Amino acid sequence: MKKTEEIVEVGGRTLALSNLDKPMWKKEGITKSDIIQYYLSVAPKMVPLIRNRPLMLNRYPHGVPGKSFVQKDWPHHPDWVRTAPVRSESLNKTARHVVCDDQATLIWLANMACIEINQFLASAPDVESHDMVLVDLDPHPPAGFEDSLEIAEAVHAALDQMKLRHMIKTSGADGIHFLIPIVPRYPIEVIRRFVLLLGVLLERLAPKMVSTARNKGQREGKVYVDYLQNGLQKTIAAPFSLRPEPGAPVSFPLAPKDLKKSIHAEDFNLRTVPDLLKRVPDFDTAPNQALEYAFQELGAKS
Repeated sequence: MKKTEEIVEVGGRTLALSNLDKPMWKKEGITKSDIIQYYLSVAPKMVPLIRNRPLMLNRYPHGVPGKSFVQKDWPHHPDWVRTAPVRSESLNKTARHVVCDDQATLIWLANMACIEINQFLASAPDVESHDMVLVDLDPHPPAGFEDSLEIAEAVHAALDQMKLRHMIKTSGADGIHFLIPIVPRYPIEVIRRFVLLLGVLLERLAPKMVSTARNKGQREGKVYVDYLQNGLQKTIAAPFSLRPEPGAPVSFPLAPKDLKKSIHAEDFNLRTVPDLLKRVPDFDTAPNQALEYAFQELGAKS
């Protein structure tokens, strides 16, 4: 039997890890210790991608499936854990969002049963100005992961044509996410319009496979390009985040060549990802890309 508590040092910080043998995915035999070990293994790749971004944490104190709660505000935390103030209308106050700038913070979050780590599309302190565009490919049954991959190839080709550097990742379910670093100077309406225009282009190229319709009935069997996921204080599963679903899936970064392979969403999970890290290329998150040329390529003005 594993020890239930352990004092460890991570990145020069002392952490007291608790309830290490607690079942967190009961059916899969995954314990809290396994979750902490997972986040420790991915930290060198994950932390540079989420650094300086306020986080929304989905906590599962009793494991998956089980009751969970989303925590925005962290009034109590070690003094070395960084937080960023974000005005929350739902809480009617300024919330102290955790910002994960180092390995120790990531492990502290894992110990707090933060299974799912969701990031802002903006960086602190100016959370009103997005420095990341999200292209969210969301398949509606009977469309599935294979359909998302096929459309993702077209998105990748289009973004290359627009000279926009981008990260491709699985959603942790059947979808695909593209994250595009941009100069934080565009209103949300402009960012949404860019993603919508890209979606409309895909819709014209493959009308039987792609939809930008807000009406859910019109999305059946198609991959929906969800441009409205670009919104103030909206979050997205961070790269390498676990998702609270059967099998402990992971939102995993893909190389463009992966889109042509026979892969499945469930290939990427808590047990498999640590051995796949070598295949993940480093990604430059510098917010230095403009959208004007991309709009021009889409035949529109920004």
